[in-house]
Amino acid sequence: MTKSPSKPTSFEDESDNRFPRARVLIVGEDTSLAAAFFETDASGGQQRIVLPSSVNLADDREIFEAIRMRRPDFVVNCMVESGVDRAELDPTECRQINHDLPVSLAIACREFDATLIQLSTDYIFDGQKDIAYFEDDAPNPLNLYGQTRLEAERDIESLLDRHIILRVSHLFAPGPNSFVTNILDRARIESELPMIEDERGCPTSIFDIGRVVSAVIDQLHAGAGAYGVYHVGCQGDASWIELGECIIAQARQFEELAVEEIVGVSGQSIQGRAERPRRLVLSTRKLLYTFGIKPRSWRQELAETVERHYAKEGAKHAEV
Repeated sequence: MTKSPSKPTSFEDESDNRFPRARVLIVGEDTSLAAAFFETDASGGQQRIVLPSSVNLADDREIFEAIRMRRPDFVVNCMVESGVDRAELDPTECRQINHDLPVSLAIACREFDATLIQLSTDYIFDGQKDIAYFEDDAPNPLNLYGQTRLEAERDIESLLDRHIILRVSHLFAPGPNSFVTNILDRARIESELPMIEDERGCPTSIFDIGRVVSAVIDQLHAGAGAYGVYHVGCQGDASWIELGECIIAQARQFEELAVEEIVGVSGQSIQGRAERPRRLVLSTRKLLYTFGIKPRSWRQELAETVERHYAKEGAKHAEV
């Protein structure tokens, strides 16, 4: 069995380099977002390292010391509590990951002159707007998940001038416990698959997030002072049932599935589910006009993500 190469935990010495590369520290060693960022092609202008999981992210002093020792130019926080329902059941953990950690990182970045890149969510809005949301639209979160992310945004803005907050929507990824894997696991054993049809958003691949973050870092390191809040998402919007249909259609190229019909249901019909906005479409115009980053088709991104899923599955079985 071959192991994937370990991620570097210290920066290379560039004392003789007249044009030093951006020193980028990734927080969230074991997250799919961190893995996607490391898989994203880096320009020659970046050094990327990961903050070791041995650092206690619930301890302000450890975070402060870890950043003091490494002195990054950029800190990319990939730690996100993505369980909207779980947040309601464990508000303490939700607040620690979605609010307290970003605030601790912002304080350390301010002290050591680093830029914090923080992921936020479209769930800071209530979904009542008929057209796309812009960055300066008034927030009104419907659940604790969105509320803690909004509070983190506001505290970062008050603490640290050099920040980039990226609001993202409907993230999807390959790998265990992901939306793609959960759909495929059910499609292998269920002939009828119920999926939510009355909630829409802008589906976004974690690999597309990696592409955007990398491009933003390059431009900021080159001198662009365009700090602030940006919306990120693939081109177009979709419901959860549309995402499921595309995943299954793509997966049938790789295996036989038991599912015969996908049935639309209302999100409100699911017991114990936290309230969610019905329609959240984010405008990415500001990101395009400021950094020249064009959105990609969510269908293409989703197809590539499913292919990555099967490539990883094949590699895993080959190692056994």
